[in-house]
Amino acid sequence: MRIFNELVVRRRVLEINDFATMLLFVFGLVTLSVLGTNCDRNALLYRVDISLPPKEGRDEASDILSIKDTVNGLTNISVLFSFKELGNPRVVLVLDVEKACRWNQLTQYLSSSGYEYSSRTLYHCSDYAKELGVDIPKDMWETSFGDEELMIEQKTFPFNDLSTVDYNLKMRWKFEKDIGILKSGHKAACFRTLAEYPVQLMYFGPIKPSGIEAIEEVVHAPGNFETEITQIQNLDYYTGQCN
Repeated sequence: MRIFNELVVRRRVLEINDFATMLLFVFGLVTLSVLGTNCDRNALLYRVDISLPPKEGRDEASDILSIKDTVNGLTNISVLFSFKELGNPRVVLVLDVEKACRWNQLTQYLSSSGYEYSSRTLYHCSDYAKELGVDIPKDMWETSFGDEELMIEQKTFPFNDLSTVDYNLKMRWKFEKDIGILKSGHKAACFRTLAEYPVQLMYFGPIKPSGIEAIEEVVHAPGNFETEITQIQNLDYYTGQCN
C-alpha cells in the first residue's frame, strides 16, 4: 500500500510539472508575440535617455539638433516630450511607439551615430491611479510645455516594511495630493516606470515656488519618498546658441 501511495504521489507531481511546463510554453509564445516584430501590437510608452560621449571635434549643439530633427521624423513613433538636460550633453525623450517594428529606426540611428542610450517602459500615472481607485482625468496633466524653466522630478517610494494593502494606500494618498496640486494651477506630466518595485514616478513640469512648496509639503509628510530633481529645458526651444 505504501509503495502504491508513493507511485500515486509521484504521478501527481509529474502531472503538475507537465502542466507547469505547458503554462511556461504558452507564456513564452504569448511573450514572443508581444515582444516580437508584430506591427499590430498595442502602443507602448518609453523614456529614452541619449548621451553624447566626449569626442574630439564634436559639435554638441549640432548633434543635439540632429537628434531632435531625426526623432521628430520617425515613422509610427510619436514624440510626446523632448528635453535637454541643463549642463550635460543629454537628451530625454518620452515616446509613444505605435508599432514595435518601427523601434529599430531609432536604435539603428543612435548606434550608427555613436550615441549612448537607455530606455525604460512607462505608463501613464492616470492609469496607475485608476488601479488604486483614484480618478485623475488625463486632461488634468500637461501634454506640452513652453520655453520655461523645467525639471524632471523622479520619486521612488520605498516599502518600509509596509504590507501590499498599506503600500497601495500610501500611493493612493499620493495621487489624491496630486489632484490638489494640479487644481491649484501647477502644471505637470506624470508617468510610472513599468513593472518596477518599489514604485517609481516621473514628473515633468515647470519650476515654480508654489510647486516647490507643494512638493515640500508632500516630502515631509508621513511615509515620505526618495526624490531626485534634474533641471531641463524644452528641446523644441533649444538652439545651442549662447544668449
